[in-house]
Amino acid sequence: SSPDLFTSADFPNWVMLEPFVFRRDDDKSFPDESKAPVRASGTTSWQAQFRFAFDLAEPPRISRLYAQLPGFPGPRKGRPLAMNLFIYSAKSSSLERLPCCTEDLELVLHDGSPSHRPRESGSRLQCVSSMGLLCQGEEEEEFAVAELKLYPDRRKCKIFADIFLFLKSAGKWSSSRVPILHSGNPDDLWHLYIWQAHRVIPVDRWLCWIDCMQASSSTIWFHCGVSAFDAAGTLKFVDVTRDDGITGYKALKPGAGFTMTCHTLLLPSSLSSSSMVWNKDWKVTSDELWSNDNCLPRQVPMFPQDNIDMPHLVHFLISDFTYVMRKMWVVTIDMNTRTVESFYQYLNGQEDIGTEQEFLTDQKSVCPSSFLPSEFSKYLSSR
Repeated sequence: SSPDLFTSADFPNWVMLEPFVFRRDDDKSFPDESKAPVRASGTTSWQAQFRFAFDLAEPPRISRLYAQLPGFPGPRKGRPLAMNLFIYSAKSSSLERLPCCTEDLELVLHDGSPSHRPRESGSRLQCVSSMGLLCQGEEEEEFAVAELKLYPDRRKCKIFADIFLFLKSAGKWSSSRVPILHSGNPDDLWHLYIWQAHRVIPVDRWLCWIDCMQASSSTIWFHCGVSAFDAAGTLKFVDVTRDDGITGYKALKPGAGFTMTCHTLLLPSSLSSSSMVWNKDWKVTSDELWSNDNCLPRQVPMFPQDNIDMPHLVHFLISDFTYVMRKMWVVTIDMNTRTVESFYQYLNGQEDIGTEQEFLTDQKSVCPSSFLPSEFSKYLSSR
């Protein structure tokens, strides 16, 4: 790419990335550098070439990732037989392919946990939703990639975590099994038995695996959000609770409202400390918001995302349920003043039919999804 096309001021400090990858295999549909200046290319272990490009936007606008994958199978061609992981360096705009993680890693055991694990040859297909990336150092050039899988031992009423770890300094994968500390309450054990990782968030020196389906007893995954703040070593959890008792992706009942709360989790200040404390930051009702701003749609906000630069601002996605192809808006609310800071139309509903937006609008009308916050864009200015 050409760094001269953009100055450091053109790159946002952080972005909200669309989770969908926009595949554009032909050169005509793949965005040029004027639209998507941040790009890189790579080659897989089976010698297939690809390239991608980021179309970055200042939040609350949504950023996109475009990929050119000529010769790759389509998304509905079944389970992949091979998997490659690449690390993108924003400073050099380059890719680093990680070595494959094999099944025959030596399992380092802790606390007398069961040692049996089937051995297989070749590479293992890893679960991307359970993988996280943690960067350290002045330029954050040292990194670790970790995958977590839970191992329940029902006979001993214990839960263990199998961790597959790649350190750049070591240049190879390792594997260990560690016990998960819990209260011993049967309810806690049950939640761990059914626990699944939906998001992995880096904050300070920690990687936090989050089950969004169990984030709150009164909400489901699209009514809650978690944001990380490295400088403060904290996680913020925003929860939206509907008053009408509905937990699905449906319109609010007439006359119903919602309540939003925010809690901050203060992570341990040192490795020798295990204390974690939740503090309640604020609580606001729909009546407060609607009385302050008549323009705010009378629907329940989804996928709350704290603004990384200004934590008092929270971004939400709001749907219009009039038609099957739904219009959606990204709304930003100032929680200090309980007023709408901004909103813009994200999807145009039926108006997107016949455009390149149609597939995205169709998919999100059925099953909406959260955006992916990332601060990688702040390193682009130092290239």
